[in-house]
Amino acid sequence: MKMLIPSLMFLTLLSACITVSSISTSQIPPAPARQAKVVSSASNFVFLTIPFGNSFVERAREDLERQCPEGAIEGIQTKHQDINYFLGIATAQEVVMQGYCLSSRKKG
Repeated sequence: MKMLIPSLMFLTLLSACITVSSISTSQIPPAPARQAKVVSSASNFVFLTIPFGNSFVERAREDLERQCPEGAIEGIQTKHQDINYFLGIATAQEVVMQGYCLSSRKKG
């Protein structure tokens, strides 16, 4: 019994939590055009709640564009989430992008 409370406190410290900060969506194409779904994600480590740049968002966007080299991407959903690993000391920011590659349209 003496070890129960300290053990529960220790396990609580090890728990992780994900918080979705924002979601944005562009115009979704009609159902017949939604053939090829493309998905990309990138993350950035954050120490003591201090982010050291946001270039990870560009990496996710570039990866999404690489998956659709000959067409245009529409219906893009972008989700930004914070992952708390240890009481705000060690966290990560992650962006997840998904959309539909439409090969019949020109980029523009």
